[in-house]
Formats: sequence, structure tokens, C-alpha cells
Amino acid sequence: MMSLFAKLLAPALAVVAVESGAPTPAPAPGPAPLPAAERGASPAAPSTLLPAPSPDDTVPNEREFFLNAARVAWRYVEQQSHPETGMVNSVVGYPYTTVWDIASSLAALYCADQLDIIEGEDYDRRLRRLLGTLQRMPLFQGRALNKNYSTERATMVDRDNRDTQRGVSVTVTDMGRLLIWLKIIGTTQPQYAAATDSIAQRFDLQRFVREGYLYGEALDSRGRLQPYQEGRLGYEQYAAAGFELWGAQARRSLDLLHNAQEVSVLGIPLLADRRRGEHLASEPFVLMGMELGWYPELRNQAWRMLAAQEARFRQTGTVTVASEDAINQAPYFLYYSVFTDGRPFVVMDPEGRVGDFPRTVSTKAAFAWHALLPSAYTWQAVQTVAAAAGGSGWGSGVFEANPSRSTGAENVNTAAVVLESALYYMRGRPLIEGARQ
Repeated sequence: MMSLFAKLLAPALAVVAVESGAPTPAPAPGPAPLPAAERGASPAAPSTLLPAPSPDDTVPNEREFFLNAARVAWRYVEQQSHPETGMVNSVVGYPYTTVWDIASSLAALYCADQLDIIEGEDYDRRLRRLLGTLQRMPLFQGRALNKNYSTERATMVDRDNRDTQRGVSVTVTDMGRLLIWLKIIGTTQPQYAAATDSIAQRFDLQRFVREGYLYGEALDSRGRLQPYQEGRLGYEQYAAAGFELWGAQARRSLDLLHNAQEVSVLGIPLLADRRRGEHLASEPFVLMGMELGWYPELRNQAWRMLAAQEARFRQTGTVTVASEDAINQAPYFLYYSVFTDGRPFVVMDPEGRVGDFPRTVSTKAAFAWHALLPSAYTWQAVQTVAAAAGGSGWGSGVFEANPSRSTGAENVNTAAVVLESALYYMRGRPLIEGARQ
């Protein structure tokens, strides 16, 4: 019987070699080599993941380690929630949010409840307040959630955080994450299913699927509505999975291999997007693994993503955990990618500029990788981000050049992913198994 995802057919992939100067790692246990139909003539070097830690290599009680990390993450939600709306500030002290971060707020609440970090009555009150807000908050052109909202008033805001009746845009990537979390909550906690269903039914999801791809919409400077194809490898499949859970199939966006090409990063074979503008980072792969599960092609990609980051550590001695993250200095948000537009380990600002930006070790990605694919390296990664823990929750990470210094910028997305990681560790399986073959 076919699962949620149709069987993916693998085209022959071109090989793009990234010159790194690093020695080819020796074969070791890791992901299976790509099938011949999925690679070019050059053989792919397998991963060199360090062996998984023994109990003596970690902590006396690893469950308590994850629970303590989750309790720190929950501090952020407690301190940054607005009781009038149930919404949570996206970044500490910043009373605005994106749709992605609204989904992270749902995730944080759900995981805190499942981990018994909060009382059942407190969870019910918080969740019903947030779901009620989502049932009545204004929509962009009546079709889907606007990209940004005020967390104090649940009103649409423009790019300058001014209230707007028209809205600004719809991002299908953010919508996809929200749809996944509405399905997780409605499926596993039926008492909330009527509310989650009514929220999803507010959205005209089919409108954002064109010729098998997901398309966002935005108003241009003249107020004209402009569609744009949204998503690249990783984020595109994650978002499309959310749409499919609610009956809107974007088949080309779902297909990991449809726009893929094989590249080599420090001797590790990866699939990258042949289109420009990608950010091949940890986040969408770990989220898919924890929330819906990995189908085989995606699992292979996830192994290689982690192996490439470990390969950089082996070459440079610098713990490497690359993801998108807020930061406490200009430009305040950075995309740290394993591979971007032909180059490995690139850091970009939100405008796509490459500069002398600081490199960071991502808190959320470190915990997620350790929950999903534990090894001596992932254990070292979560130890490396220890300085990011604080009284306001988890900072987004630490600086590669100075791991004792937190990046600050505590945010709801980091809190949610740390909580998800703890819950996945406790259960040992995805929250709902939507992506299994």
C-alpha cells in the first residue's frame, strides 16, 4: 500500500564537484551510496560519522538531559506569550510574528504538554486561546494568513510592522509548517480537531498550487498581486507535505529529486537544488524527520547533510551545525547553509548578500540532529551550544569563533525545535508518521 507520499522516481543526476581541498574520507558506516541511476560517473564517498556514543560518553541520564533542555526552552514561551491572543513573540521582546513562528508556538505548546512540563489545564487554556485567535484573525485577501502579524492584537502588519487591512503577502513555506502542526494536534488530540479543521478550512489551499508547484503571493509596490514560485530543496518538500496533509497536492514540490542535482561537499555526496536561490540547511530535514518521518531518499539526504557538517569539523576543528537563525547583531538574521548556489558553507543575510558575517553553531539544529541521528559528533554539538541557555530560554546558538559566547536572540522557533527534539527522543518515532514509504 502506498503511503502519504507517492513513490519518487529518480532521474539521472548531474555531478557538480565542489573543490574543497579536503582529503577524501575513508569509508565508514553511514548512508548507503546513491543508486547508480541517481549519480553520475564519479563514485560518491560515504559519510565518516563518528560512532554513536556509549552511555559513559554522554550523561548519567540522557532523558533528564533532554528534559532539562526542554524546560529551558519553555521559559521563552512563558515569558513571551500574550494572554489576550495566545500568540508568542517571534524573538524576545519583539511583539510580532510570522506564520512559521505561529506554527512553532503550536509546536512548543504541544510538546510541553506531552513532556508534562506544563499542567493539562494550563495547556488547554493556552492552546484554545491560540486556536481561537487563528479561527478569527484576518486573512490576506480572505485566502490565507498574511506573512506577519502583531502578537498583541492579532492584526495583519506590513513590512514596517504597521497595521494593514490589505496585508502584504502569503508565504507557502510558512503555511506548510502551520498545516503540519494543525494536523499533528487535530490527529493526536481529537478534542481539538474541530478547531484545527475549521482553521485549515479557512484557507484556499488549492489557489497556491500551480502546475505541481507551490506559489506564494505578494503585493508589489503598485499594489498589484504577484505570484511567485516558492521553496527550494528541503523547505519545498516540507511545505508541500503540509499542504498534502490537507488535500492540496503539489506533486513537483513534493518530489525531492525533481529539481535535484548531485554535488560533493568535502567529499560527501549531497542532493542540491539545480535552481538558484537555495539555502541547503539543517532545519527542514530535521523537522520532517521529527514530525512526519523520513522516506528513504530523504533519510539518505539527512545522513549526508549531517556527515558534511562533521566533515568540516574534521577539516577545521570547528564544530559545525548550520541552519537559519536569528542573531543579536546586524543583520539580525542569517542563513548558514551547507551548500548555496555552488558554494559550501555560505553565510547570507535575508537579502541574499554574502559578507563577513559571523558563523554560529545552531542550538535547535544541534538538539534535533542528536535526537534523530545520535553520534559522538552530535553529542559534542549539543555540549558546544550549552552557553546559549539562559534565563529567557535558549539563544539561537553560540559563535563558532567563541563557543562560550551566546548569540542571544532567544526566539520561539529555537524553543519549539528544542522541545520537539526532547519529545522525539522520548518517543523514538515521528509525531505522526506521514512520510513513511
